[in-house]
Amino acid sequence: MAFTHSATLPIGVFYKNQRHRDFTVRISTIGDEIAVVEEGIPDSGTIVGALARCITELGSIPAEEITYRLLCDTLVSEDFKVLRDAQLEAKKKLSAQKPAYATTVLPSSNSDSTASAPPAPATLTL
Repeated sequence: MAFTHSATLPIGVFYKNQRHRDFTVRISTIGDEIAVVEEGIPDSGTIVGALARCITELGSIPAEEITYRLLCDTLVSEDFKVLRDAQLEAKKKLSAQKPAYATTVLPSSNSDSTASAPPAPATLTL
């Protein structure tokens, strides 16, 4: 998915005694939310679990280490807001994209295209 947004966290996430601030996040999908439920993350953590799945880069932290547990243990609320705002920015990019295909205008009624020709006049015989 190409709709991402990159920025820098004000505080950052601590991982292996190092602070990581630069990130890229993508928009969340229904699949992310389903996966969170399937992983057994409690309802109260659904947003954080989905967010962990959507962070594609966070400093030099390996992608597979960006987890619900890591965010719960190290993310401060100010950084959480920045990440959620970044997802909104990515969504704006998607919304602003014009479709690559042309639209056609169809008639409002099929009566014009299905109307039959009037019957031919009958021949009169005397």
